[in-house]
Amino acid sequence: MSITELLQRCELFARLTPEQIERIAALGQGVVYNAGEVVIREGEPSDEMYVIRSGMVEVLVSRGVIPDVPGPPQLTPLVSLGQGQFFGEMALVDRGARSATVRCVRDGTVLYVIPRQAFWALCDSDHHIGYIVMRNIASDLSFKLRHRNIQVKLAGGEP
Repeated sequence: MSITELLQRCELFARLTPEQIERIAALGQGVVYNAGEVVIREGEPSDEMYVIRSGMVEVLVSRGVIPDVPGPPQLTPLVSLGQGQFFGEMALVDRGARSATVRCVRDGTVLYVIPRQAFWALCDSDHHIGYIVMRNIASDLSFKLRHRNIQVKLAGGEP
């Protein structure tokens, strides 16, 4: 499957024309990861987003550092992601710290990396692309926030 076909199937780029998707495809590059490799780490700066071309990754969050216990915080798996799914999209919105760690699950996983700066330059030249992608990001984040709030309520907490 070509990068253009992959991006056409990705929710983040829904409602873009094939020509607009080709322009986005020209921005990035494929990078290969093996099982156990960390792609992004929670708390680190964010400058790029990823679309999974093949293979699988898992998204993990830390449960916090235990005082007086050396070592990294305990990581809890949230979800596994596969072909056509994406992560790191909040980097396209801001340069905030990563909200989760993403680790590769399968050897030979290929991720398509889109740099924030190149994406913003494209949006400056074609505002319609920026509008559509940001609307899609807002829709995705809204869904994730609602899902999280339901989980918190079911666990007996307040959202």
